[in-house]
Amino acid sequence: MRRMELESRHLRVVCAVAEHNSLTRAAAALGMSQPNLSRQLQRLERALGGALFVRHERGTSPTPLGSYVLARARAVLPAMDELSLAASRHCGAVVETERLRCGATQGPLGTRLMPILRELNPAAEVTLLSEDSGALLCDLVVGGFIELAALVESAGYEAPARPELDRRVVATAPMCLLLAETHPLAARFEVDLAELTGEDWVIKPPADNRIRENLTMACHERGFEPVIRYEAGASEARELIRDGYAIGLGLSTFRATPGIAVRPIVGDPFWEKNELVWHKTGPLADIGDKLVGRARVAYQEAAEQSPARKARRDREQRQRV
Repeated sequence: MRRMELESRHLRVVCAVAEHNSLTRAAAALGMSQPNLSRQLQRLERALGGALFVRHERGTSPTPLGSYVLARARAVLPAMDELSLAASRHCGAVVETERLRCGATQGPLGTRLMPILRELNPAAEVTLLSEDSGALLCDLVVGGFIELAALVESAGYEAPARPELDRRVVATAPMCLLLAETHPLAARFEVDLAELTGEDWVIKPPADNRIRENLTMACHERGFEPVIRYEAGASEARELIRDGYAIGLGLSTFRATPGIAVRPIVGDPFWEKNELVWHKTGPLADIGDKLVGRARVAYQEAAEQSPARKARRDREQRQRV
């Protein structure tokens, strides 16, 4: 039996399903029908020998095989795109257009920047690269490999400043505690960090986000060592928290998730900083102020929809009583 050959379109399907957590939304993003995307995904799963995603009432989440394929697809696709464009340029098959390549760490700004960049420069080709390391994204901006980086870092634990870069704050906000709705502390309107002694934590894999350092220092100040039991990506972390295996920290724009309670932490010991970074002599230098202004509006829209915002308002109301 002839084996199916992987093509870039197959990898884009995997990336789209993972990004949008839904076959319907992924199909819309790729400009195809949902049945067509489902058929492509099923053929790909048969060719690779296993399911890539688990379907459930909340959407989809990658299987271990899916996570493996997804990581490699995200590494391979940018190189394939560069090769295709370079070959087209070489034979004169394309007319040069301005490119606006954006890199983003996990957070609210990455995908929300796409329509903003297209609006500010309709003629540009806009692309997005996801990356765990903010320092690496800054290196890519300095090297001219991307034009813009959207970073979410722990306030006070940011990557070092670079003289070549313009770095602008979009928003700072307190992070929240994520725990299962069945957790005893979920009944509180806020939780003291000291009450979390002995709890198992899940955090992002340590690239250079320094969240482990931030968490450890804050817990030490309250007299205990945090038990960091798991390191996982966003979808896996949600499942661990929802099923009661761990607690975690959530951004101020954390999306409502069935089974997960969102609570403020007494004293707000953890703060996030959302930033945009571009080269001082790059193509975005002249529109930086407009870009930051639009990004702040997009951030506020995301934050307003988050249960973290409601949880903080509930705390404020109780404190005024």
